[in-house]
Amino acid sequence: MDWVYNVPIKFHEYNLDEMKKRLEDFDGNVLFIASKRVISTFDFDVSNFQVLDESIANPDFHLVGDILNKIKRPDLIIAVGGGSSIDLAKAISSLYEYKDCDVLDLLKNKDYLNNVNSIPFIAVPTTAGTGSECTKWATIWDFDNNKKYSIDADYLYPNEAWLVVELTSTMNENLTLATGLDALAHAMESYWSRPSNKYTRVLARDSIRIIKKYLPLVLGDLDNLEYRQEMLMGSFFAGLAFSNTRTTACHSISYPLTMIFGISHGFAAAITLCEVLKRNWEFIQEKDLFLDAWGANDLEDIEKWFSEVSNDSLKLSEFGVKKEDIPDIVKLATTGGRMDNNPVVFGEDEIEDILNNVY
Repeated sequence: MDWVYNVPIKFHEYNLDEMKKRLEDFDGNVLFIASKRVISTFDFDVSNFQVLDESIANPDFHLVGDILNKIKRPDLIIAVGGGSSIDLAKAISSLYEYKDCDVLDLLKNKDYLNNVNSIPFIAVPTTAGTGSECTKWATIWDFDNNKKYSIDADYLYPNEAWLVVELTSTMNENLTLATGLDALAHAMESYWSRPSNKYTRVLARDSIRIIKKYLPLVLGDLDNLEYRQEMLMGSFFAGLAFSNTRTTACHSISYPLTMIFGISHGFAAAITLCEVLKRNWEFIQEKDLFLDAWGANDLEDIEKWFSEVSNDSLKLSEFGVKKEDIPDIVKLATTGGRMDNNPVVFGEDEIEDILNNVY
């Protein structure tokens, strides 16, 4: 099978002091996206920048529209934060040319695909999980109608991505677990996705091997920068893998869990990983290498690891979902480009069975 691998991003690994020196190099019209906590914790001098200091989680089209109307067009965007902050940078980059248009219409009609004047941006992740610094798409939500939209364009790869381990050091235990599981979902889903190839599977296996070892370690020692560095690399390799394959059924099923119940994206994606793995198993290529990356003899060993690392909390009931909610989740669980990217395209009965098994 012919395949092409493409991630046209310049990646830099910096320590915090090196990052601050890089920031001093910019004196033009820069939009700096970061929460007040990040700015104050790491003592960033942003006095020369246009600052968007909102704490952002799961940006929706209302927020994007408000921001487009209140900022002036920057020459460069620097987004320091989790996936939501980087997604917001991508939204601004792609949609600013159309700031006088209705954002929801832009998302539905994909008018941004014709944009020849996007804004360059630098992505600086503060979590080790989302992989948004490696991809050309962003998620924008419509919570009014329980819908999720992807902004997806070849020009939306970051111009640069800065990997700064110190920025991940303030994550608490819950966020460390959620983002680590998100990265693991990216690696696993990339491995079994329809476009999976030998190159992406190498990256995915490296990611799995790292996260399997270091996620339990960092959860037991949150201040350990060596463990944090390994997790940052595990997330990075997963991002490189799924940037070329996208995700599959687990992410598709996760979206209504986040939209309706507010379940953190990483947990929402990870809840169904083992159930989907079992159903995909006969179609997975290089099974022996997959198990080797896990240090596992069989799928039960993998399932046991998930149970141990999460303290057996990856169940819908742990997140306030009721049995009677499952049919409503099923109706919203099939997302194009995700569910049909799975080697097995699940119907509603199969999705309901998966959800009942993780209840």
